[in-house]
Amino acid sequence: MKQLGFALIVLLAMPAMANEMVLKARQTVDIYGSSALVPSLADVDYRLSWQLSGEQTEAGCQPSQVLVSLTATVTEPLEWPQTPAWQNYRLALTGYERLVRERALLSAEWLEQSLFSIAPQPSCEHLQQVADNVGYHQLDIARTLLRDFQQQNDYGRHLGLIRPE
Repeated sequence: MKQLGFALIVLLAMPAMANEMVLKARQTVDIYGSSALVPSLADVDYRLSWQLSGEQTEAGCQPSQVLVSLTATVTEPLEWPQTPAWQNYRLALTGYERLVRERALLSAEWLEQSLFSIAPQPSCEHLQQVADNVGYHQLDIARTLLRDFQQQNDYGRHLGLIRPE
């Protein structure tokens, strides 16, 4: 099996003025893996992570910078059979994973918007707790979105992803 890795820095929201960053919280959680296809010919692992910096103001500690990244690692066989049926399968698999990636990107955008819109908190420690709660809530939404998409499409079979015999 070979692994192809790529990282997408999804969004970076920064204030107009550079402010002191007093809080950094980072989490990485798996949100999708295509291991439901048995036997597995390709695997994709998506990870969302976030980093939030806070600034203490008169109103409280508020987000001043949010960085959300989406990383996907694709594992597939070193060689595919050189028949038209297998080449079509590989193309269908790539197309299916692109659709999943679009949903993962949408989830990353929601995560960034949710983190950046957190109201000022009494302390930066409290902001970190709220950010973690918001982040994990958004990850649950992402898992549900991706799981529902997989199930509605029978893990790609309804979109033409049918393994050749």
